[in-house]
Amino acid sequence: MDKIQHKQVNVGGLNLHVAEIGSGPAVLLLHGFPEIWYSWRYQMIALAEAGFHAIAPDFRGYGLSDQPSEPEKAGFYDLVEDMVGLLDALGIDKVLVVGKDFGAAIAYYLGLCHPDRVKGIVTLGIPYLKPGAREKWDSAPKDLYSRHWQEPGRGLADLGRFDAKTVVRNIYTFSLVVNCPWQKMVRR
Repeated sequence: MDKIQHKQVNVGGLNLHVAEIGSGPAVLLLHGFPEIWYSWRYQMIALAEAGFHAIAPDFRGYGLSDQPSEPEKAGFYDLVEDMVGLLDALGIDKVLVVGKDFGAAIAYYLGLCHPDRVKGIVTLGIPYLKPGAREKWDSAPKDLYSRHWQEPGRGLADLGRFDAKTVVRNIYTFSLVVNCPWQKMVRR
């Protein structure tokens, strides 16, 4: 883990935290919700050892990346454009994109909107849905977080009463049981 380098990259007026390791063809690793670059740490090392340049940013508002000044005005497409800006800032023309969960959707749209920048796409956890294909999401369980928190104010109602440290601790405790610092506490 010590070999992974960290830096802040200015993209569209926001500083995005980026973790990088290795050299060779670039692989852009896009995290899910509620994760950060750290969820890719083992894959980053393996990719670097296999001769790739692994890049894992924190999306805007996540981890050590800046939050936009008016987050309510930010849209999904802004995350796609952030990734294009990141590639520009790093001097990368084309990249293999790997996305999981929420990051998979960003990977798909990056490929659709900027096919000239994408060598290929690998996704985990989220099937490809055509833009505007809401009917498939409507058949998903109502308690699936991506449906549950679409209701305006729902996320704040669920999580807003807790301080940020408690929310993050609980999310990682209940969703990342393997190798998490609180594993002993969960087993009790």
